[in-house]
Amino acid sequence: MRNRILGIAGLTMRQAVRSRFVLCLFVLMLSLLVGFALTIKGDGTAAGRLQMLLSYAIGAVGVVLGMAVLWLACGSVSTEIENRRLHLVLVKPVRNVELWIGKWLGIVTVAMLMLAVAGVFLAVAGQVALHRTVPGSADGRAVRQQVLLARHLAEAVRIPDVPGEARWHVDCPAVISASPAVATLQYRFVSPLRDLPAVHVHWEVVGPDGAQRFAVDRQANMDGVNQLDVPVAHLRAGERVTLSFRVHPSESESPQYVTFHPDHPVEMLIPTGGFRANLVRTLLLMFCRIALLAALGVTVGTVFTFPVAVFVAVSMVVVTLFTQFVVFSSAPERRSEHHHHGEEEEMPGWVEWTGDHLAIGIRFVVAPVLRYQVRGRLAAGVSVPWAEVHEAAGILIFVYGGALCALACGALRRREIALPV
Repeated sequence: MRNRILGIAGLTMRQAVRSRFVLCLFVLMLSLLVGFALTIKGDGTAAGRLQMLLSYAIGAVGVVLGMAVLWLACGSVSTEIENRRLHLVLVKPVRNVELWIGKWLGIVTVAMLMLAVAGVFLAVAGQVALHRTVPGSADGRAVRQQVLLARHLAEAVRIPDVPGEARWHVDCPAVISASPAVATLQYRFVSPLRDLPAVHVHWEVVGPDGAQRFAVDRQANMDGVNQLDVPVAHLRAGERVTLSFRVHPSESESPQYVTFHPDHPVEMLIPTGGFRANLVRTLLLMFCRIALLAALGVTVGTVFTFPVAVFVAVSMVVVTLFTQFVVFSSAPERRSEHHHHGEEEEMPGWVEWTGDHLAIGIRFVVAPVLRYQVRGRLAAGVSVPWAEVHEAAGILIFVYGGALCALACGALRRREIALPV
């Protein structure tokens, strides 16, 4: 069985290498990466330029690889059926599941090679940006402390306040890297007006024993994202610390109280590792999504002809991407946000009831596909944990891929192959 699968995978890879469309997409991917590296200027800083380069490069690689994989996968079976070559394989002792796995394995191997080339380019781009900056300069610190690292994103949990003071709990990760030596606290305020004067605030980090570990007074802007550097020496791996915040009274025109933004929670970015390992995990997460596209393409290619298969696969991808804006916003729990207290809530009709439960079903199927996002995380220095990569592989490849494989095998079993016209 293994030899048959590997043989089909090898033939699929050979067919992919000979495809002019795939070669053109590979050249396009390299051209985009080189073009981004030569033309992107960013915000004038080395960190801003590198962040924009990584963000654009990850997005471009995902789009180009998605196009290449869908094109190869949709034509891997459908074109052989149309050209009456598939019966030469099926008459041999090759099962439908072996045919599907071999086709899928060959396509994802080609995609992995292209993804590896993109990963090498991004790693080299990071090293070039690192060597072009002086470690002690502002640009050098920003590149090393904000981009070329992996930081655990810990969302602060609000706890009951004390008079004049707001408090949160933050759970530190199991591993904290000593380099760089700072963690970053991010927070935003609700600002009714623009260009309000800065507010004088006080932050404290309190350990589990109640002892104060870190305290700082600073000015915070009412508009935009505020960042505060917290030395990692005051954080311990695996423990829960308490953040304390209060506003200093001032006789100036600065606000005497603030409201934290409800849609942007207080977050702490804690360094946990290096850039290269985070890049590998990001590429593996992208590979899981691309492997799902390959499974989708091979499956629709067993049911439809090549042009129809491409149309159906692209349509399903587009519909899935738009589902997060349509179905997710029409979920039943969203209605409660617009319900006014004191008014009698009307019972939904059968049409609305059916639509709500249909939306719940679609969300149940589509939500795992949209859960694993990669763009922006590498550029922001946010860590992609191994647990997320393992979960994505299990759900996207084994669960969804297995379901698509079963569907394709059933379609091949019922489809008439190589009949005379």
